[in-house]
Amino acid sequence: MQSVFYNNLGANKRIYDATLQCFQNRGRSFPVTGSIQAAELAIEVLNDHPEIFYVGQEFRVMSSLMRRDIMPAYLYSPAEATKISGQLDAAAQSIISEHINDHQSDYDKVRSLHDYLKSNLEYDTVAASSHRPNERNIAEAHNIIGALLKRKCVCEGFAKAFKFLCDKIDLECWVVSGKGSSSIGVGPHAWNIVKINGYYHHVDVTWDNQYSDSSSMPNYGYMNLSDDEIAKDHTWNKKHYPECPSSPYNYFRVNNALLDSKAQLESMLYNSLQMEEEFITFRVVRGSILEREINGCLTDCIQKAANRCKYISVPTFRYGGVPEQLTFFVQPDYCYR
Repeated sequence: MQSVFYNNLGANKRIYDATLQCFQNRGRSFPVTGSIQAAELAIEVLNDHPEIFYVGQEFRVMSSLMRRDIMPAYLYSPAEATKISGQLDAAAQSIISEHINDHQSDYDKVRSLHDYLKSNLEYDTVAASSHRPNERNIAEAHNIIGALLKRKCVCEGFAKAFKFLCDKIDLECWVVSGKGSSSIGVGPHAWNIVKINGYYHHVDVTWDNQYSDSSSMPNYGYMNLSDDEIAKDHTWNKKHYPECPSSPYNYFRVNNALLDSKAQLESMLYNSLQMEEEFITFRVVRGSILEREINGCLTDCIQKAANRCKYISVPTFRYGGVPEQLTFFVQPDYCYR
């Protein structure tokens, strides 16, 4: 399935096709004419095809008055690339065999892949700050080798691995190149858009990984968001990707954990404690009364909910979350009365 970026290229589709063919055949160069941006084109081609892991992050540009030729750098010999490709396919098949089955809904499959990548990969801070993009170790952090074989990568590796796995199980998925902003600053960022039952949603596994206290801690603050929801700290060229006008498969919406009052919070906590859930996660509705009260009432609500349980006692617990996204978790310690 062709990307929105590709479909919007018009007559320049032939340049995209030539670029893809060049990469696949390990060609020496491909021509870029007109006003199309060569770097942007190459990035989108590699985003659409994460299996092309053997192309480096930087390209040489040979220009004349009539044309520009882009010369890719290949990181591996053909024999090395073939061997690594087999290892990547085997790693993907192992993940899919363990975490995906025919009884799952598309939502369940997205959540399973999100959870695997979020919990098993480490963010590569060295690669993120490097200015040597074509050095092998750095380049691998930006592709599926870092994610699936080394389990250490940057946001681009997370996003490409998510798409690579989704492609294997026929889930429509795209890698989004844009920018992320936080209290620290603004910088280049990559994440995904995935289609669930006809609805497109944003998924940012990297930030769910980064905002977690530990690999075992569930975090769904950036799983299945609408354009408006993720636009609070993400920016991207919306003309290049499918629109995400709503988020019916947002984790908190699906699990009735999108809360706007203390009564809702206490009821959800009580039901979760009765089920002895290891982690209880929820999101507070922006602009609600609960948003103003959450910092002062969460401990009290947990204790009240625990006191209502007949057979379960919760002598201690810990909680945390991502205040920027108004998402929280509670980890109770259970014992029987």
